[in-house]
Amino acid sequence: MSPSGTHQILSRAGQTSDPWGRYYTTPIVSQSLIDRIEVVTPKLVLELGSGSGSLYTAAATRWQDAKLVTVDIDSRILPSMDINRNSPIERHRHFVHDVLDSTLSDKIGLNLGTVDVAVCNPPYIRPRWRSDFGKILEDAGLSDTLVSLHDAGADLLFLAQNLRLLRQGGKLGLILPDGLITAERFNRVRKTLLRQHRVEQVIQLPRRVFKGTEAQTYLAVLSKDAGETEHVMLRQMGHDGQLSAPIAVPQDAAVKRLDFAFHSQTIVPHQDRDGPMLFVRQVLTDIVRGTTCSSSITTFPVPVFHLGDFSARSDAQIFRIVPKHFALSVQTAQRISQYARLAMPGDILIARVGRNLEDKLALVVHGPCVISDCIFALRSTDEHRQRLYQFFESDVGRHALASSAHGVAARFISKTNLLDIQFWSEPL
Repeated sequence: MSPSGTHQILSRAGQTSDPWGRYYTTPIVSQSLIDRIEVVTPKLVLELGSGSGSLYTAAATRWQDAKLVTVDIDSRILPSMDINRNSPIERHRHFVHDVLDSTLSDKIGLNLGTVDVAVCNPPYIRPRWRSDFGKILEDAGLSDTLVSLHDAGADLLFLAQNLRLLRQGGKLGLILPDGLITAERFNRVRKTLLRQHRVEQVIQLPRRVFKGTEAQTYLAVLSKDAGETEHVMLRQMGHDGQLSAPIAVPQDAAVKRLDFAFHSQTIVPHQDRDGPMLFVRQVLTDIVRGTTCSSSITTFPVPVFHLGDFSARSDAQIFRIVPKHFALSVQTAQRISQYARLAMPGDILIARVGRNLEDKLALVVHGPCVISDCIFALRSTDEHRQRLYQFFESDVGRHALASSAHGVAARFISKTNLLDIQFWSEPL
């Protein structure tokens, strides 16, 4: 049985998930998504991949006169659905079918382009490619947004299937994983969505809001074919369910990323400061990524600076310095440079990957050193080196690094996202 119709899968099956790897939506998340959809009296509400029915229940409670249609591939799902007792069961129809069937509309008796509101929490899996998927993406106007077909995860395919079924001006409310919101490989997807539809708001949820996973997730609401998006309202939900004040992000910035944490690090922490702001890219002469993998470190002929070699932050230290035993002589450095990437004196080292990558910082002082492939060496102009280091050592800088990172347990920061961080060129 294909998992493409399952609901609320945020990662592959694990010890704390059910056999299909599903992590179920909590009532507070479901209610928050439904509340964000600004429709008073929809006639037809659809949920693809209905799972345990948390979103359906919230929708049925709010829109008590609407016809409700749910679809899920799991035939065991229906008995566990929480049908709204205050509304007649006749207004709800449930279908057991593969959500990613390109002929789904015929199978469930709905014409394409007729649904008023669609709500969905897509699976966080990548199903094996089928010809159906190309048809679904093409009909949704997303077929030319992918660099590779391998990037077509269920989240994108569910989004496209919902767009096919929605009427013009219809509302789509989704719970999405981090990839579509922040990953560089989905820039073209975001650009297309922002230009073809009105993306109304994106809400960053707390990590661990789904029991058993630390996956970063988001609520997103858009209106189909309702005009180009000029600004997107971004917000963040706290662990108590309260929402932050919104920030408005213009389309060109939203194409790069749609997460509140990233954009707020340039807007919120600095909103009461005067003076020039610079992008990290403006003050670097080079950025070097190490090439020595962790499995080769113990057998490498010279010491390799790796993640565990960063010292902890300390008020007693103005700079955290790479220990002297990593420094190479001029002759050794020339020989080793044929096999590995070197950081040079004056370079600022930061971690490229790791759960707490924002805490990893060091300055190269004593001499050239070999760095692992988990580390970036930032080569700055003399004018800005100290300020850049102090920025990354500050709480604001650490927040900037943390909010620019992707991933769940194995978090990482890309070169592009690092270069796009902004900082103040004068003391904090």
